Amino acid sequence: MSTIAHPLPVIVIGELLGGAETTYRQLCEWSDAIAQFFGNPRSTIVQTAAAQDAVFNLTEHFRQIVAKRRRDKGSDLISLLLDIEADGEVLSEDELYAQCTMLLFAGHETTRNLIGNGIYSLLQHPYQRETLRQDPDLIRSSVEELLRYESPVQYLARTAKEEIEICGVRIEPGNTIMIMLAAANRDPDRFENPDRLDLRRVNNPHLAFGGGPHFCIGNQLARLQGQTSILRMVQKFPGMQLTNETPSRVANNAFRGFKALPIYL
Repeated sequence: MSTIAHPLPVIVIGELLGGAETTYRQLCEWSDAIAQFFGNPRSTIVQTAAAQDAVFNLTEHFRQIVAKRRRDKGSDLISLLLDIEADGEVLSEDELYAQCTMLLFAGHETTRNLIGNGIYSLLQHPYQRETLRQDPDLIRSSVEELLRYESPVQYLARTAKEEIEICGVRIEPGNTIMIMLAAANRDPDRFENPDRLDLRRVNNPHLAFGGGPHFCIGNQLARLQGQTSILRMVQKFPGMQLTNETPSRVANNAFRGFKALPIYL
């Protein structure tokens, strides 16, 4: 996780947003602080303060990058957003910083878990891993199946704006609805043999990226990083296996991922 899954997404997104690769460790720390707050319904004052500080620090980080891009535009996403602003589609400064912070946090936290969970699942299913190694064209369906099988995001929360009824349950305005994506992705009414990892699964409408108007804006970037990194590892290290050390999970209810995943290459 520390060698591949953690640095790769934040370096990619940092480059996309025009930041320096050398800052990735600090960006990881800020992203982790925000994730610990969002993924823990009983966040402590210390965790809440750390998440708030992380948002402030990221805002200042992107404020400096935006100021540089206003003077000297490049080919990064922030320069593109500034070009759109010049065409009349205006984002306020706060909206621009918020978008950059959201892209960094959401894209880093979930993609690193896709990579870690994906490798772990393949190590647990050596036949499936060898199938992918022998047939690299399966990588797209493989990543979709890995997203379904080990969902990086376990649930979402929504607040009802008006009275509705779902499956006979009345929900009042203001009620919080927990949408269990991980459970939906193992729904036996929707997926045949839902607890079986099948890299050749074709009919796979998983909800790992959510749905509707809040469908993950970075889904294609996450897929591309997952496809590239997982396939490269399977091809380059055909003999990789888990060590005797027990992998440690991140203590987080919303985001499913590993803190450490020791493997022999």
